Amino acid sequence: MTKNENNSTLKRLGDNFVALVILQLINYLLPLLLIPYLVRILGIDGFGIYSFILAIVMYGAKLSDYGFELSGTYHISLHREHPKKMSEVFSSILMIKIGIALLYSVIIFGLIFYVDRLYIYRELLFSSIGILIGNALFPLWFYQGIEKMRYITVLNGLLKLLFVGLVFIFINSREDLYLLFLLNSMVTLAIGVVALGVAIKKFKIDLKWQKWKSLYFYLVDGWYIFTSKVAVEFYTTINIIILGLFVSPLLVGYYAIAEKIIHALGGLLDPLVRTVYPYLVKVYDDSNQNFMRRNRQLSMVIFAIMLPVSLIVMFFAQWILQLLTGKEMVSSISIDSLQVLSLALIVYLYGSQFTNILVIIKETKFLNRVLISSALLNIVLAPILIHFYSVMGLVWLNVFIAFFVTLTKGYFIYGKFKSSEELD
Repeated sequence: MTKNENNSTLKRLGDNFVALVILQLINYLLPLLLIPYLVRILGIDGFGIYSFILAIVMYGAKLSDYGFELSGTYHISLHREHPKKMSEVFSSILMIKIGIALLYSVIIFGLIFYVDRLYIYRELLFSSIGILIGNALFPLWFYQGIEKMRYITVLNGLLKLLFVGLVFIFINSREDLYLLFLLNSMVTLAIGVVALGVAIKKFKIDLKWQKWKSLYFYLVDGWYIFTSKVAVEFYTTINIIILGLFVSPLLVGYYAIAEKIIHALGGLLDPLVRTVYPYLVKVYDDSNQNFMRRNRQLSMVIFAIMLPVSLIVMFFAQWILQLLTGKEMVSSISIDSLQVLSLALIVYLYGSQFTNILVIIKETKFLNRVLISSALLNIVLAPILIHFYSVMGLVWLNVFIAFFVTLTKGYFIYGKFKSSEELD
């Protein structure tokens, strides 16, 4: 690679990293900054209901993603110089995502009549459906693949800021929960539609109805990533849903506040992992040794940043919760939950990095086995631990699963790299 090419690559990676950091700050920190206001207006139990319904909707959003942030990004990155092929990839993935979102909606609306807790909150579920559809329309995977993140960063930022402003204006009491979800739906739909329109017009995507053969290819191609992502959600997002089915909204609220803080802090460096993914796809094609070296460097950067963050959260948990909730007296359950969950921050980003590595080196079957095993372990143990130890049982299970998944994937990757070095 020439000096000019190297500078161009670094500039492109830098631009996309900055754009993804801003996007991540918007997606994680804005909702986090809303916590003090929502807790004050809705109460802890109202915030628990909000988190429970949002978890159900976002689980559907994760399902409709189908792992395309990896497989879709991969295909777009490979074919971005071939407009016809790129249009086929784009159209196929969009059809699949919308299809999954609609199917999930039908299932949830069907369950409303069989699950009492869902029936109680049926109006909230109906008003939140736009969040699911909007996420399905939002082509993040496309912009990552073509490495043009600035477009959606500006759009996403403006509309999310609009949402925050609307919340402060219109959400004034617990009775406004329905309106809160409606506003969220409208903004998410607007972001999805506009981002989709920009992709089609700006990058000349020829959006066409695709034949089953094409859809089948991308469904099969992303299957192991999809089932892996579903498994991940079975020990992350779904835990709030499980908790909401077994305990009071008040306890769900205490847990949700701590969990949102961990996800916000853990996700701040996720743009770094996302940014280098398309780059590492190409590096692996050129040199295995360079691929290993770059990932070791990335691992060291992650550890150097996340360990201090974990310790800061652990030691200042009470102060962080007081700041975010606006309450001088914070529940001991929230403090204990945040302190224990802070341990997961140490390995939080390795989950994404190691998953990317396994996808690139075509070891998605192994990834699939690890994550499904962890998901089954979580599904079996979560209700039992909640029954005996309430919220803290689920908290400790989260930390155990996080370390188990990371260490298992890491050990396998280390073995593969070691074998490769010995052969060389």
